[in-house]
Amino acid sequence: MLKTVLFTLLFGSFAFANDAGCGLGGQVIKSNTKLAQLGATFLNGLSGNQTFGISSGTSGCTAAGLVKNEKQIEYFVEVNQEALTREIAQGHGEKVNTLAALNGCTTETQVSAFAAKAQASFKTIVPAANTTAVDFVSNLKASSVADACGS
Repeated sequence: MLKTVLFTLLFGSFAFANDAGCGLGGQVIKSNTKLAQLGATFLNGLSGNQTFGISSGTSGCTAAGLVKNEKQIEYFVEVNQEALTREIAQGHGEKVNTLAALNGCTTETQVSAFAAKAQASFKTIVPAANTTAVDFVSNLKASSVADACGS
């Protein structure tokens, strides 16, 4: 299991090394070179604080910059897809709340509506166990779940 986590952190970081985004890595490493961004992304994955930063607007994270960035949403889904799938089926959870924030939900009412609409659309969003992150996000948009955020 440790090998899987390390592999994911290292190679997941490598795959998205051009866009580390916000979080501890983005705050500590300001350089925009590929190697520096790899380090920043790895640090974000290792510290696990990017999700909190996105939700709370701290660590250089702002909802305005992330809401319109489909790549960030896809990355978040890819990294958290197993937990998101479980939480959407349950209709609540920290990862679902963060996904709601990434889609523009700013109030507790909007986040709750997003979670409820996502739960109702679960079979559309995750039609199969092997649904990719890109398909997950595409299906989420197609089911108009983000409309619960007032966007």
